[in-house]
Amino acid sequence: MRLLHCSFCQIRQKHTIPKQTGAEYCVESVRKSDHEHYLTNLMLPTQLRTHAFAIRAFNCEVSGVRDSVSEKQIGLMRLQFWRDTIDRIYENNPPQHPVAGQLHRAVLEHSLSKSLLLRLVDSREQFISDRPFESLEEVEKYADKAFGSVYLLFLEIINNSDGHLKHAATALGRVEGLLTLLRAVPYNVSKRRVYLPTDLLMERDLSAEEIIRSPVENEPLREVVEIIASRAQEHLNSCRYRSRMINRENKRILLPAVAADAYLHKLSKCDCNVFDSKLNQRNSFLPLSLYYHKIRGFY
Repeated sequence: MRLLHCSFCQIRQKHTIPKQTGAEYCVESVRKSDHEHYLTNLMLPTQLRTHAFAIRAFNCEVSGVRDSVSEKQIGLMRLQFWRDTIDRIYENNPPQHPVAGQLHRAVLEHSLSKSLLLRLVDSREQFISDRPFESLEEVEKYADKAFGSVYLLFLEIINNSDGHLKHAATALGRVEGLLTLLRAVPYNVSKRRVYLPTDLLMERDLSAEEIIRSPVENEPLREVVEIIASRAQEHLNSCRYRSRMINRENKRILLPAVAADAYLHKLSKCDCNVFDSKLNQRNSFLPLSLYYHKIRGFY
């Protein structure tokens, strides 16, 4: 019996699943929740990649709060948990959470700005209350916090204070904020939520209820989408204008511009109908396109 027991233990040990490290957890979290940024992170310089996944994973955690709760108060409590987590990270006492552990490493190694991490959390509070944006300018302020902060943290990791790169990164953050608003319209409408700028809706006598009742055959809604997409295109052009002033390796940080450009192109072909099923299809050419842009040194 003892021999059988030993043999069984050896078999169990061989098939025991190794414990996932904090870094592996962050990579898997981004892969599942944010596929496009998972791909662009893989293209980053080695010294940035691990910490970039930690920051993206942290952003996935806070951005997912709204859809993981049914009550406002619970959502606010979860955001407060992440604020408290940031406080503990800077007190060298992070909680036992893989994302917190990886963020702690990044903070220790690169002295990341606490204010930028807090901005990522604060940016999501508006969605807990289901409050629509009042204007495009308000959407851009949200984008600066929720997306621009990520790129500014990346710049801190590589210790880069170049003004051209910072300007391009901020512009890209605004592009992603505006496009995320558009891409989320079908899902949010299915949940009876509309975050589109109220001033644009009012100019067209378009109410949130009308969008919820008749979202597809809605010409005023397409006009609103076109305005938002045009603003995103302006920021994308501004981001790319700086390309010649940015060194080749740092351009990899801006590779998400490739994915943004692909979405804008598809949206244009769909006549700004955000409910067109083609927009929901994963871009199977994106990995190859990102690699091509990385090798050629442009975005």
